[in-house]
Amino acid sequence: MERKGYTGKILHVDLTTRSVRKESIDPDLGKKFLGGCGMNLRLASEWIAPGTDPLSPDNPIILGVGTLVGHTPGAAKISCTTKLALPAAADGRHYVTTAMSGSRGFGHGMKRAGYDHIVITGRAEEPVYVEIVDDEVKLRDARFLWGEMDIYETTDALKEAYGRCGVIAIGRAGETLCRFSMAITDKKSTLGRSGLGAVMGAKNLKAIVVKGTGEAKVADRQRLKELVTRIRDQYRQEVKPLGGFSDMEWNMITKENMNPGVWSKARWEALYGEEKYKPIKEDLSCTTCWIGCGGSLEVKEGPFQGASSRTGLYLWVAIMGQKLELEDVGASVQLFGHMNRLGLCTATTSSIIDWITRRFDQGVITEDKTGGMVLERDLDTYLELTDMIANRRDFGDRLAEGWFEASQWVGLDAEADYVEGSGIAKGTDCIYPARAARLDPQRFTMGVTSPRGGHSAQGASGASLPFTPIELIAEAAKRNSTSRYDMDRIFQPVPYYGDFNAARLTKHVEDFNFVLNSLGTCFIWGALRMYSLDSLAELYSIVTGMEMSAGELEVAGERIFNLYKVLNVREGFDRADDAFPEVWLKPLETPDGVQQLTDYYGKHVITAEDLEHLLDDYYDERGWDVEKGIPTREKLSDLGLEELLKPG
Repeated sequence: MERKGYTGKILHVDLTTRSVRKESIDPDLGKKFLGGCGMNLRLASEWIAPGTDPLSPDNPIILGVGTLVGHTPGAAKISCTTKLALPAAADGRHYVTTAMSGSRGFGHGMKRAGYDHIVITGRAEEPVYVEIVDDEVKLRDARFLWGEMDIYETTDALKEAYGRCGVIAIGRAGETLCRFSMAITDKKSTLGRSGLGAVMGAKNLKAIVVKGTGEAKVADRQRLKELVTRIRDQYRQEVKPLGGFSDMEWNMITKENMNPGVWSKARWEALYGEEKYKPIKEDLSCTTCWIGCGGSLEVKEGPFQGASSRTGLYLWVAIMGQKLELEDVGASVQLFGHMNRLGLCTATTSSIIDWITRRFDQGVITEDKTGGMVLERDLDTYLELTDMIANRRDFGDRLAEGWFEASQWVGLDAEADYVEGSGIAKGTDCIYPARAARLDPQRFTMGVTSPRGGHSAQGASGASLPFTPIELIAEAAKRNSTSRYDMDRIFQPVPYYGDFNAARLTKHVEDFNFVLNSLGTCFIWGALRMYSLDSLAELYSIVTGMEMSAGELEVAGERIFNLYKVLNVREGFDRADDAFPEVWLKPLETPDGVQQLTDYYGKHVITAEDLEHLLDDYYDERGWDVEKGIPTREKLSDLGLEELLKPG
């Protein structure tokens, strides 16, 4: 029987032996773990041995393309599973994780080349890039790129050589093994903010280029066309009237949910608001997406004319600008683009720079420690510090190791001391400031329950936007869970939170987002209620020809998340590591008033005791061992994960 939706193949590339082999995927296994990040994690259970050094040849890079990629709107996500380089604990433990990235060529190219997954192992003797053109797979000399070209230049050179293709590349920070270096996909989307760049760099792997000319096959193309038409009509009626994503991004996300609290909102609006971003931003959508969240940023006039970046959302420019007190948006664009070209995580780099320059200003750090360098809070200093980190020059070498080493260098524990920041979870600074946005499922998973720490790709829900009425949050939750009993129980007031139980809701939000990630569909589409379990199950059935109910899809999401957790339990993580960022419980004085951690509607200030109650509820909702914070043998058996159980 001919496969549909899936290609049915895994490509294995061993950089040490320079060998290539191809393997078929069991269709039943593919359905059990959906594809994309779900199947990636299943492969990781075999390929990543507990205790593997993330920078060793034994640590694999596992790429996966979502099942719906190439077929349905909003589906262009690729996933990368590995043990990332950034330490997650002071004792040197690292998490196994799946990072997600949008694409403007890589996802479709990978599927059209005939591969659902690519597993890269070993270490090349000299810098190489992997060339995948349909059935032909080769290792090419990358010495002309290594140390010579940044991420954008590398991508441009490969696209010029191969034409229409997809490219994942690293920059200087990856080459020097900076622990929070990242890769960038198609110059558009970041991949692996907690050190995928270093994992690739340790393998002497500069880039992966993929070009596919085959066909992504669908079981029932006519039914797919009809369903896509319905989805487009829904988009036009419900989402398009909200305005372009730039407007939603600024007014509904950035200004309310991601406010660093350095300036007043009015001042931030004047310096970075609508009148500033529209002239410099051109929307860049992923393939098959209509929303256009990414942007090509270029300053058209003024002292920073020509400063640009083709990666990331405008909101990061605005956040970085306020955090580092850069009053000219052009200065922030220049710094943002510079970090992206070097392959540095902009969130972590700007946070570390913010912290050390503040402490220098306060006299905590002196010129004796910096070797005579004065850490001014200005663009020139920020650019110099960025280069020092990416090239591991002087004390930049220590900062490049991440928050634990940076804390030792400063002489303060950043987890407790960096009150101005968004909090540090499992060694990673949180993407979203919970005190500004309040504690919803996205903040809860990011700061506490996610094995990966402070990232953003698994917690989007109806509560991700500010000021949403509880009726709409509940409606969105019920669309993404088949158990009405669970939802009715969750949407009851609790004294240690508020009008609903965010911790219990987080379990269902995580499972749904892992369905999205495995199918390759963007979480923004889920947050905007464009997709539900019902519509995704219908799409899966139409594309693959294998019938899938909403209930089966929901169980698959839960299965994948439990597998994700177990992979990290094998690395020694348990409830003790699911610790809320310390600064969340410390009030932050801002020009607009005090930011404190509260429930979603701001009615209840949350205490440390409240957080422990909520964590108990989360584990209980998952059916895990509440005391240990890990899945039980019974839960794993119920989900068909018996192969992960050890005797005894």
